[in-house]
Amino acid sequence: MNAYLITMVIAGAVFIMGAIMLNYNLYHMIFIDAKARGMKSPNLRGFFALSDGKGAGLLTYLLSRRKYTRRELTIDEKIDFTNYKKKAILSLLIFLCGAIPLIIAAFYYIGF
Repeated sequence: MNAYLITMVIAGAVFIMGAIMLNYNLYHMIFIDAKARGMKSPNLRGFFALSDGKGAGLLTYLLSRRKYTRRELTIDEKIDFTNYKKKAILSLLIFLCGAIPLIIAAFYYIGF
């Protein structure tokens, strides 16, 4: 086996793990925000905001939430929101730590 192929497999696994963790944390952040704004079915809002890989659902959520005023978050919600925010930043870093070696190894594997 080629070392580039092994690097791509490991980096791909880290890349996918970071993407799943990022989506999970963004879902919970959107859920807390939608619940604080009094939107109907915050579970579905969170799910549909992350349903496609292009970000159109998240953009739609961000544009539709302007109509609703946000109440002050409770202490528990603030703690949860900041924890999910920190976890989302960490998972974004994991995502990038998998993406960069994956792209570099793919270029070397192809022969660029």
